Amino acid sequence: MTRRLLRVGGLAVTMLVLAVPASGGATATVRSPGGVLIPAHVGQVLPTGNADTSSLNWSGYAVVAQAGHPITAVTQNWIVPTVSTVPAGFSSTWAGIGGYSTGDLIQAGTESDTAQTPYAWYEILPASETPITSGCTGDPTCAVQAGDAMTVTIKSTGGTGWAISMTNPRWTWALTLSYSSTFSSAEWILEAPTVVVQTVLANVGTQKFTAGTPGNTFTVDGATKPIGQGNPVRILLSPGLINEATPSTLNPSGTAFNDCAYQQSCNSPA
Repeated sequence: MTRRLLRVGGLAVTMLVLAVPASGGATATVRSPGGVLIPAHVGQVLPTGNADTSSLNWSGYAVVAQAGHPITAVTQNWIVPTVSTVPAGFSSTWAGIGGYSTGDLIQAGTESDTAQTPYAWYEILPASETPITSGCTGDPTCAVQAGDAMTVTIKSTGGTGWAISMTNPRWTWALTLSYSSTFSSAEWILEAPTVVVQTVLANVGTQKFTAGTPGNTFTVDGATKPIGQGNPVRILLSPGLINEATPSTLNPSGTAFNDCAYQQSCNSPA
């Protein structure tokens, strides 16, 4: 455990942070559990499709499962962003199942913060994140660098069984685990994570969720579909007068989008 002084909105907060080894001798700041969507307003009703909504911690897209049609897999392609020094903050880019309007969430992605080396991780609420720092084929340290093209897939193997796989230009990684899910939603998210307190989003510029192969997809009733075929909800990270992150519209095929930090608009990818 280490204590770190974090400045959030002009307020200096002393945090108790669990530090674990990351690549290049850096340390990974492990997020607190509770990464479900936090609505921007008290009493806010979250839409279930074809709408925009706002959040204090999430930005991106969510597809909400319809009754009797559980979402059983999600895949995401993204580019690890380069983080600017101002404002100082934290950012997580991930795919997940659950957590949009429920308390369960299984997720995996990368962390890109102002003051530390990027790293990969997975998380199953209510546990805190687990950094991925060993066991990767091709690079046993599982090092992550800005500019890396990443892919993650989270899929149900039946019952409470799950398989998570992640690829990087230099390594591959896979894990099976047991987790009780509501299968209630799929997400593709840029997050200002909770690290004891709600953090400020790191300035990642334009976070790219790329089309790639197979693209940003979800699986329902055995069929894998792009985000655009799921009547998606667009989520703006909007804690106040200035959006911390604004997602673009989807590209024409519904497989990709950009998410722009500290910008009121964001251009869609081709």
